[in-house]
Amino acid sequence: MKKTILAAVALATLVTAPAYAQRSCLEFGQIYNWNALDNRTLIVEDNWHNKFRMALMGDCPGLTFKERVGFKSMGATSMSCMSAGDDVIIRNFGTGGQRCPIRQIVPYTAELQKADADAAAAKKAAQDQH
Repeated sequence: MKKTILAAVALATLVTAPAYAQRSCLEFGQIYNWNALDNRTLIVEDNWHNKFRMALMGDCPGLTFKERVGFKSMGATSMSCMSAGDDVIIRNFGTGGQRCPIRQIVPYTAELQKADADAAAAKKAAQDQH
């Protein structure tokens, strides 16, 4: 009987572990790393190394050259999910902080990553022709 229960618990753990590992939202207090694809798009990684594509509402000048950015969420706790309307904050010398509102946050899937790589390659090829 005990072996049956232990086997059922072990099986349930294996079945739910991948679902837990794939987080559906970027928690404000769990941001680990980020990379700017351009002045309108960030790839943000959480502490579990899940990646999210963050699209900004407009151009955020100089974002690709920044070493540090901040994130501001309207959520009440560090466990709140980042969402549209929250902000990316960058600091510019002389002008202070600049708010860059977030338009959309989605999990960064392999398909999105491939599409971004293809777009970057096409852009580079177009620049090389000139």
